[in-house]
Amino acid sequence: MDWLLDHLQVLFVIAIAIAAILQKFKQSGRGKTAGEAPAGDPQEAERTRRIQEEIRRRIMERRGLMPAPPPAPDSVEAAPEFLEPPPMFEEVRPVMVEPPPMQAMDATAAPGYSRELERQQQILQRLREMETARQAYAGIAPATVEAPVSAPANRLPADLRTPTGLRRAVVLREILGPPVGMR
Repeated sequence: MDWLLDHLQVLFVIAIAIAAILQKFKQSGRGKTAGEAPAGDPQEAERTRRIQEEIRRRIMERRGLMPAPPPAPDSVEAAPEFLEPPPMFEEVRPVMVEPPPMQAMDATAAPGYSRELERQQQILQRLREMETARQAYAGIAPATVEAPVSAPANRLPADLRTPTGLRRAVVLREILGPPVGMR
């Protein structure tokens, strides 16, 4: 009894195999298989055969395995014969091209260059004039280049109280301080 309980899985597999064998014997005893038509009705057998042929023909058409219908005898043309199939891609080979010789950029070598340079200078001059006119209209003194003003020593604590000033101080310490590997 202990052996049966210990080997219950093996016995279960054997029982399933015996049940499958018995089921095959029952089907063979009837004399029918899945592909055969009933022997009693010839009309039903013919109808089943035609339906099966139609299904097979449609499957072959979908798969592209259906042979082409034979051409009509009067419309037969000679098919062109190809000696060699066309290439799948064209072969591209690099061609060495020498760069043009370097020439000095002067008015005689490039007449369009000098005209373009003059035109750009005129545009720049007009832009400067428009900027000074805009500043005069807005009441702003023309911008001049001034030397940077050094921050007073007592301004540092005020800068550290603002978030932007504190962020700037941290970034400056990272940039100007000792490297991370040396800390």
